[in-house]
Amino acid sequence: MAADSDPSTTADEVEHALGEAEGLLLSLIRQGADGVMALDDVISGLLTVITEIRAQYLRLHEMLDRRDLTFEAVGRLDGLRKRALWLYRKGKLEHLFFMKLRLERSLRDALYRQIVETWQELSTLDEAERKFRELQEESLALDVTGDPAPPGLL
Repeated sequence: MAADSDPSTTADEVEHALGEAEGLLLSLIRQGADGVMALDDVISGLLTVITEIRAQYLRLHEMLDRRDLTFEAVGRLDGLRKRALWLYRKGKLEHLFFMKLRLERSLRDALYRQIVETWQELSTLDEAERKFRELQEESLALDVTGDPAPPGLL
């Protein structure tokens, strides 16, 4: 950015960019919350928005460092700086929220698979126990001595 750029033009450009970033941020939040968009896409989109907000904040910061600004220009630029900070905080918090949500879902899915596998193993053991309890004395004697059982006994 050139040092002699017009503060009013910069403020207009930043205001427009922040408005677009805010719209996209809110859209991503809604789509993520409604499950319309995949969590990875929401997270990626939020990172893009955060990066844009950061760029606009840096533009404002650079402009506010100038010594040739009017009172009105400083007031407007400072208001935009506060909006950029608010949006940045909101974006980062939502990004963290959706990252945690993705992690929770991943954990839930992994636990669910483990629960199903454990349940299947438990069912197999229950079936083996049931069959063992039903063994006739002759089959039980073969089992205890380690002799192979004739086909069909076990």
